[in-house]
Amino acid sequence: MSPGRPRIGPAPGCRRGRTTYCVGVRGVGVLGSVEVWLDGERLPIGPPVRRGLLAMLALDAGEAVPVERLAGALRGDAGPDDVHEHVSRLREVLGPAGFPISRRSAGYALDVDPSVVDLHEFRALVRAATAPEELRDALRLWRGSALSGVGDSEVLLRIGTDVDAERLTVAEKWAAESLDLGRHHEVPDELSAVVAEHPLREELVALEVLALHRCGRQADAVRRYEETRALLADELGIGPGPRLRALHERILRTDTPSPATTPAERPVRPRVALPFDVPDFTGRTGELARLGAEAVVVVVDGMAGVGKTALAVHAVHRLGDRYPDARVFVDLHGFTPGRGPVSPFAALDTLLRAIGVPPADVPGELDQRITAWRAEMAARRAVVVLDNAVDAEQVVPLLTGAPGCLTVVTSRRRLVIDGAAQLSLDVLTESEARDLVAEILGARAAEEPDEVASLVELCGRLPLALRIAAARLAHRPRWTVGDLVERLGAQLRRLVELKAGDRDVLAAFAVSYDHLTSEQQSMFRLLGQHPGVDFDLYAAAALAGTAFHDAREVLEDLLDHHLLVRRVRDRYSFHDLVREYARSLGPEPGVHRLLDYYLHVAHLAADLVQPGRESIPPDVDDVPGDVPPLPDDVTAMAWFTAERENLVAASRYAAESGSDRHTCGLLRDIGHSLIIGEHLDDLVELQEPALAAARRLGDRVAEMACLHNMTVIGYSRCRYREAQANARLVLDVARELGDVLRESTTLAVLGMVAHRLGRFGDALEHYRTALAIQQRIHSHRFVAIGIANVGRVHLALGDPEAARVELETALVRSREINERGEEASVLCGLGAAFSRLGDHDRALALLHEGVALAESIGNTHYAMRGLIKTADALRRAGDLPRARDFAGRAFAALGHGASRDHLSTAHNVLGAIERADGRLDEAVVQHRRALEIASRIEYRIEQAWALDSLADLLDGAVARRHRRQADELCAEMGVLRLPG
Repeated sequence: MSPGRPRIGPAPGCRRGRTTYCVGVRGVGVLGSVEVWLDGERLPIGPPVRRGLLAMLALDAGEAVPVERLAGALRGDAGPDDVHEHVSRLREVLGPAGFPISRRSAGYALDVDPSVVDLHEFRALVRAATAPEELRDALRLWRGSALSGVGDSEVLLRIGTDVDAERLTVAEKWAAESLDLGRHHEVPDELSAVVAEHPLREELVALEVLALHRCGRQADAVRRYEETRALLADELGIGPGPRLRALHERILRTDTPSPATTPAERPVRPRVALPFDVPDFTGRTGELARLGAEAVVVVVDGMAGVGKTALAVHAVHRLGDRYPDARVFVDLHGFTPGRGPVSPFAALDTLLRAIGVPPADVPGELDQRITAWRAEMAARRAVVVLDNAVDAEQVVPLLTGAPGCLTVVTSRRRLVIDGAAQLSLDVLTESEARDLVAEILGARAAEEPDEVASLVELCGRLPLALRIAAARLAHRPRWTVGDLVERLGAQLRRLVELKAGDRDVLAAFAVSYDHLTSEQQSMFRLLGQHPGVDFDLYAAAALAGTAFHDAREVLEDLLDHHLLVRRVRDRYSFHDLVREYARSLGPEPGVHRLLDYYLHVAHLAADLVQPGRESIPPDVDDVPGDVPPLPDDVTAMAWFTAERENLVAASRYAAESGSDRHTCGLLRDIGHSLIIGEHLDDLVELQEPALAAARRLGDRVAEMACLHNMTVIGYSRCRYREAQANARLVLDVARELGDVLRESTTLAVLGMVAHRLGRFGDALEHYRTALAIQQRIHSHRFVAIGIANVGRVHLALGDPEAARVELETALVRSREINERGEEASVLCGLGAAFSRLGDHDRALALLHEGVALAESIGNTHYAMRGLIKTADALRRAGDLPRARDFAGRAFAALGHGASRDHLSTAHNVLGAIERADGRLDEAVVQHRRALEIASRIEYRIEQAWALDSLADLLDGAVARRHRRQADELCAEMGVLRLPG
């Protein structure tokens, strides 16, 4: 090896490439130990668990990684709190260096361009490579085994192994291409390091042995072979494979090596019987890599039209050089309309003839054909595609068992074959789907990018549907993409329109449906009537009127047939086009059972989330026999979160179908979860039909509940005058009906509105009047909430000691009745009070406990409020870096902008942090934003805080005007001291 030349793999440092990324200069490295470099300095990431967290974020650079997935990758007992803590520490190191980690609704994201991460740059270089030296440049990014130094996490070890496999595949490709070009002198030394790390990888060894042989180093070639033979025997108890043995024999027979491929090394005329490889094949990079990995049998399964055959054929064409002896294809017709599956006996006849066995030599018995097939393939390096298999029994007799051969099986069903690698094919990604349309349509796609995006979604990113749609356009030059989108717009019309020649989406689904049993067909039709987006086993059982365990069996069968999709554990859904096909088969009775199920379970869950609420038993005809276990408020809130879209869809369906009792009942029980989850648009949509239904039923209590919801919606949307007007309407009805509990809760809402408008005297009067009623009727939940509200008024007035007394009482009351949502809110309020009193340790402990509790029970709204209070408490404690971090987390939680009241508070808090850090210009920006929002919604205390802060930060007439306005507001509200 020449001095200074880096070998493939353990070579840190710069390299040529399409970007300026350079390990050791600036970037994130996972191809070896997990590291971050900036300006030639390695940043101190911390312990292995933190390196593992960084690796998980880097693998999906720019994309959100769910907190649960991050926790699962760290260690067995890691939870969300551990993730948050480690992310916070990582931010302290990486953020200032230009590697920010942002909080998103789904989790956390490393907000960098993927090319900054060496793995993504490696993959980009490999994809773009057109010559061996470009592959070698990519390989030189490796510094050792991927994801080193991340501890003993099974998840990370498995990912590291998968990433290492990519390196080996590329190394083999580089070596093979170099040998083909006669560059055998470059191969032995460059390949030796990789072979030393993976001595049992026979393809690598064979390439090194062949290169040594061609370099005239026969002794070294034979020595490497013998070392591998001995190692295989010691480690695995097997001998070398056919290719390595044949190569060894040729070396022993050959005195003078040839620098080029000899006829003895490669067949003169390989047997190739493959279908045409589509020229516009698009995407599937990861799947192609898996098919190119070392495997003997790979089963590719997926729904009709997802592109299984196209992927298999394309992969085999790409792998041709690796399998020089034969590449054959046979259609087993497992799901071909109008004909039965091909028997193994007939398939073996086709296969034997395809590899050159004369027809007269094909045996006449099945067992003999199996034996002949395996004997013929034993010494070959060949690839076989068994397409469109119906089941494992059809496939197993056709497997060669030869280590030098690859068999790719495709099927619409999940097939269980011993030792086979499984590859379940999903629809294309959005970008892959757009690329496919663009490949077929050319410039027409570029002229209508928005319409192409609509077409992609209407086709559900299903390759067959996209190809049919694009083909229709290609044969209709006067049509625009928008014309076809308009034609596909009607739901069921899509299936009719997606037909071109002998390709038909509807027919493809029909064949899969015909292979179902009658029980499976019935469940398929029933599930097609589900109004929501997905369903769990309990909902499916209720819909079908069957037992939970029976439903599980049928759903798993439909999943195996790829007529259902399972993207998360125990939740199933349809591909959009499959759902339309299921609905096209005709209505099935049973949706009323589903509505009863949702009403029944929502009632149980609401009682847990709101202990002590006014509970009205649900009016159902069919009480479900099986319901999900809901032991506490955490699981109840998790159920509401998982089922939100389905509950909204069920409510909408009930209103449209005229089921007034379900329309009213569902809204009554899901309304609170929609409010605390900040899904107010859903609540507004359901409110009007529920109110109309209540009036048709003559149910004044339900009507009043609807009006109350409208009051809470107005308050939550910061429309305080509107909320106040609706609250007074509810108050009149409550007093008319003698409903004292509703009267008290409405007075409490009026107090909340008065609080926001800065009328703190009115707020205290409303709260205390409500409390008197609630204490008289022993409404413990609302008593706890009312006491806390009084404490919050004292805090706003600038009297934290009075606030502490009330809030500590409220905390005891909340814990007595196990009202954990209110407990979380009170903990955070109490933390804010202690912060204002100067007891920073106590304040931060309470705030941490409150935020953690809110997050654990799924109350994102209370968690967001707690983050803002924590940022302010850290600012008061003088910990500005962490204060800024928590402010960032709060703004991430506020990203949708729905909670404008809390957004104004967050801007004021961040302004105070910037001011304390000496960044006065930025402080002005933040307080001005707070002022603009607070003034628009009439949030008086935040308006006064912003004005007071700006008066301190600015000069001249503007400052004086702000000071005068702040003083006037404080006097009007009776505020003693502002939060700043």
